[in-house]
Formats: sequence, structure tokens, C-alpha cells
Amino acid sequence: MNPLPQVLVWLALALPAGAALIGVALVLGRWARLRRRAKADPEALLLSAVSGSLRERGELAATLGELRTVHERLVDALPTGLLWVDQRQRVAALNRPGCALLGVRAGVVGLEAAFVLEPFPWLREALARDPGPAWRCDANGRRWQVQRIEAPDRIGALVQFADVTEAELEDRRRQLRERFAELGEMTAGVAHQMKNGLAVLKGRGQLLKRSGHSEAAEALLEETEDLERLVQRFLQWAKPLDPATEPLRLEEAAAQAVAELKRRPVSQGRLLVVEGAGAATGDPLLLHQALVNLLENACQATPVGGRVVVRASNGRLDLQDEGPGLSEDTAIRMLRPFESGRPDGTGLGLPLALKWLNAQGADLRLVPRPEGGTCAEIRW
Repeated sequence: MNPLPQVLVWLALALPAGAALIGVALVLGRWARLRRRAKADPEALLLSAVSGSLRERGELAATLGELRTVHERLVDALPTGLLWVDQRQRVAALNRPGCALLGVRAGVVGLEAAFVLEPFPWLREALARDPGPAWRCDANGRRWQVQRIEAPDRIGALVQFADVTEAELEDRRRQLRERFAELGEMTAGVAHQMKNGLAVLKGRGQLLKRSGHSEAAEALLEETEDLERLVQRFLQWAKPLDPATEPLRLEEAAAQAVAELKRRPVSQGRLLVVEGAGAATGDPLLLHQALVNLLENACQATPVGGRVVVRASNGRLDLQDEGPGLSEDTAIRMLRPFESGRPDGTGLGLPLALKWLNAQGADLRLVPRPEGGTCAEIRW
């Protein structure tokens, strides 16, 4: 028998069998790999889930951080102070303007509100109020506008506050300027008419004097001179002001005014003193006129043998007399035009001083002194 066909037969049988064995081997190998992967899948899935959660939390934290930064910037950009006290009665937030207004540092956040706000009873009162409209109060030598803001109970209490001292002063100056302008127009017309009539009376008095009627002429001329001084005050009141401000040394301005007063009879028997030093920006002429008027008024109020003291500091002048003093209502009334505390007064000395000071950005208040007398406070 030829061996070649037998070889071919064996090859024909062996090839399918080999292919089958190889296929089985491949299947077994893949099955083994699948079993190993199946055992590892739960851990891989857990790690993948944790990784995804951490990534999402990181993205959320970054978003929240950005939102918090934007929130803080918005709150700090407010022109007013904002105070947040949480339910645990701790300071949860105080924006930058609020810190500046109260003179505290941002480190107070997280501290007990009672401790932080101990120097500010007006803020503690605001926290105790119900939410509603804003109100104004005086505290720490300033004027404040305060409002308790409506907020959910779960976040605590919100209070908004602002220093409105300068705004109120400016509003007061504006009202005075408008009132002075109206009165000025009226008094200017009256003064000019009186000036013409007084010129005629003065001429007649001089003719009487030259004709030998000295006694009658002197009485007429004296009364005419008094009326002329009154008319001059009216014209000063009506005169529009155009202040030329410059840096001033307040002690020098006070010394010049005192030197002028010492040449007037009203200062005789009174000691005029200038103390301290300070600077301000104002009109030297208008300030001089205002100080002379105030010093003259102080000398008239101070008895013979008393002292009139002018104290200077930065942006501030205090003129203190030793007179009988004024009540608060009288002090306010004395700054109104044509309101005089003396029978022979014109009622324009103090209002003119106020007008001249307001024109250069200063304010005037008459304050009773506890030890007696009155203090004329000038503030820039």
C-alpha cells in the first residue's frame, strides 16, 4: 500500500482536530481572562465611582468658592455698612465699609455679637427691633441711619447702617443758602431805600449843626449813624458770596480777629486768649469777618473781668465766653436772621457769621457750657 495516501488521511484528520484544540485553547484562555476581570470589576467600579464623586465635589467647591468671592465683593462694594448676626448670636459677617465705619477689624467675624457690639448700643438696639423702615439716631458724636432688614429667621438678623452726618450738614447748609438768598433779595431792596432816605436826614442834620442847633443835630446824626450801620448789615446780608478758599492756619486767623477786637470798646475789661493750633481750608476774609462777629458777641455776653478763649485744632475752632449761657432753643433761635438776644441788637451778627462760614464749607453751632457760658463751635 502506498504510504502517501495514509499520510494524507492522517493530515486530513489531524488538521480539523488541531484546529478544534486551538479553538478550545483560545476559548479557555479568554474564559480565564474574563473570570479574572470579573473578579476585579467591583473594586474598579467602586474606585471609579469615588473618583467621579471627588471630581464633582471639587468642581462644586470651586463653583461655591467663586460664588462666595463674588458675594463678598458685592457686599464690600455697598456704600453702607452691613452687619449679619447669626442665630447663635455671633457676628457672621461685617462688610468692609461696616468695619471702617465702626473702626473694627474683619477678625471680629465669628466672635460673640454682644462683645463686638458693646461700644455700639445703637446697633444692639437695631438688632432687637423688628424689620421695617430706616431711622436716624445720634451716637459716638455722629449721626447714623439704621435699618433692620427683612431676612429669614434661620439666617439670623441683618442690619444696614450709614454715617449721614456730613450729608445732613450739607443739606442744612443748602437750606440755609436758599433761605439766605431769599432774605437777601428782600433786604437788599429795603436797605437801598433806607440808604437814600438816611442820606437826606444826615444832610439835614449837618445843616442844623452849622446853623447853631447843635443839640438837636447831634441827636439826629447819632440816630442816623445807628441806622446806617443797620443798613450796612442789611447790605452785607444781601451781598452774594464768592469764596476764594485756601489753606489757613486757624490760630493765626484767630489771633488777627482778636487783635481787631482789642481795638474796639466792647472788649475793654475782658481778657481775649488764643490757644492751640490747627489748619483748615477756607476764605481768609470771610473767616475773619465771621470771627470778629462771634468775638464781639462773646465779649458782649462776658462780664467785665471775664475771659473769652479761642481754641484752635485741625478743622475746628471753639470760642468760649463766660456769659449767662443759652438754652438749646435760644441757641438755635439766635442763628436765625433778625433774632437778637439784646434790645439794641440787629439780629444779624450771628446769622451773618453763619452765612460766611457756610459759604466756605464750615458749620456753626452754639452750645451751652456745663460750667456756664456758651461755646460757639466752628467745624469744617
